[in-house]
Amino acid sequence: MNHITNQTTFTSQQLHDIYEAVFRESTSQPGFYFQDFGNDIDSPTFRKVMVELKQGLSNICELRLNRQLNYQGIGRFNHQNSSRFHRDSAHIHSFLMLGYEPTQVDSKVYVADYTKYIEHQNISLETYFDGSQDLNSIHDDQPLLPYITELAPFPKDHYRLLLVNNSKSFAEKTFGVFHRGEVLQVIEGEDRLLNYVMLQLCEKGVADQYDSSAIQDFIDTTQVNR
Repeated sequence: MNHITNQTTFTSQQLHDIYEAVFRESTSQPGFYFQDFGNDIDSPTFRKVMVELKQGLSNICELRLNRQLNYQGIGRFNHQNSSRFHRDSAHIHSFLMLGYEPTQVDSKVYVADYTKYIEHQNISLETYFDGSQDLNSIHDDQPLLPYITELAPFPKDHYRLLLVNNSKSFAEKTFGVFHRGEVLQVIEGEDRLLNYVMLQLCEKGVADQYDSSAIQDFIDTTQVNR
């Protein structure tokens, strides 16, 4: 996994590398990006990093795809429930950014490359999801075991950022992955704060539902949805 960095800006090369990894066009790329930012920054700075990463990737999308990235959802949550492998309900071309804050709660996070699995099995995405565009997980994770990556190390006292390809379309070729969080032990009175940003690929010029004031509020907020 990526080494620890306290860098709060991205170089042009870093942005292009992240784009290649996440906005992939084949399963030779992982479909996700993970970075440990250590614990020398604060929460607003961390969320500003997330916003700047979105803008940098949107600029690349405009250059390469003649499209832009818009916000589909933003939030800050106390998240202490384990999940199964899934994609979040979102636009067919969507990218999920999760920012984990320092906590006393131990957890693990995994990514599963179901796209590579179905490619190796020579089955269609539609077949894999039983013909349902609304289905966002599967009943049996066992076949995915060779395609699972654990984000490790995942130090609970650090700021950690995960960006995954959350896309899924039966009509167009997409290269999405599943993600899964496992909370090892809930500690009463302790938070496990998770900053959430869902991005969607749009035509150039489409107005974003979140204006600059809303994004600044996301950066500055001390509120947590519980």
